[in-house]
Amino acid sequence: MSAQVVREIAAAAFKDAIDMLAIIEVLEAGNAPDAVASSRSNRTEQVVKCISRALWTRLVVIVTRAYATNPRPGDRHAQYAFDLLKDPAVRLELETMGSDLSTLDEAVAVWAKCRDDHRRQLIHDFRDKQVAHWGIQDHPSPVIDNIFAVTKATATALERLAQGTGVVGLSVDSQLGVYRDAANRFWRAR
Repeated sequence: MSAQVVREIAAAAFKDAIDMLAIIEVLEAGNAPDAVASSRSNRTEQVVKCISRALWTRLVVIVTRAYATNPRPGDRHAQYAFDLLKDPAVRLELETMGSDLSTLDEAVAVWAKCRDDHRRQLIHDFRDKQVAHWGIQDHPSPVIDNIFAVTKATATALERLAQGTGVVGLSVDSQLGVYRDAANRFWRAR
């Protein structure tokens, strides 16, 4: 039963990994000099700012929810799956289901690095005090490069979790080309 929960979480986490990296593609395309010039010449800067804030909010929420602790009944965040992977019975059950334990070990190792990354706490605090609630932050706001780095590392861990459990055979990168092309077309059409 727990192995099936890990697989279900892994499938959803793979979609989150694509979503996270797709948002980065859209944000980066919107920040390109020609896209910025286009929004200025079309006098759509205020709309672009609104879209950008919405994308940043979505990105921060998706990344931080993956690390939620103390699961409640029905929670399906990635941390819960990684917690379940600590149980040898769950790993054995996954192995009998055809999971690749070496890839799962890689996912666990990447996840542990992500959990220990001090920048993740900055993002979490930013989410708590600026995105989800309004308050005084305990830490300085994270810089864009840090958010992107933590997001990309998180996406890698989620990708390896999904691949290791056998719920997907694709790479996240193989799915991003369409987002990259569409983002460039979108921002230049403004």
